[in-house]
Amino acid sequence: MPSTHAPRPHSSAAPFSLLGSDPTRQPRHVYVSTTDTGIVGVDFMAVERVVNGGLPTPELNEAEQELAARIMTRAGRPARDIAERVGVETRTVTRWRAAWRKEEA
Repeated sequence: MPSTHAPRPHSSAAPFSLLGSDPTRQPRHVYVSTTDTGIVGVDFMAVERVVNGGLPTPELNEAEQELAARIMTRAGRPARDIAERVGVETRTVTRWRAAWRKEEA
């Protein structure tokens, strides 16, 4: 019986193309402090799941939405992506960002 031989890939990223994703191109995991008790009514585990795109995506309350958006903004994510994950309009994320800039000034 003849055996089939698959040639070795030439680049280090090539083996991952078979699996469908290259881990070097995945966004880094963002950890949310689950020991912070300074914000009443915030489920930090739900926020972390939304920030990192974990499934199933939990529904967030307003405080959790804003916290998740702030964390993703600091991680350099675009407003459109943040709005989609958090469950708000892109314009809302833009307004939050403007308010945060005023707070910092």
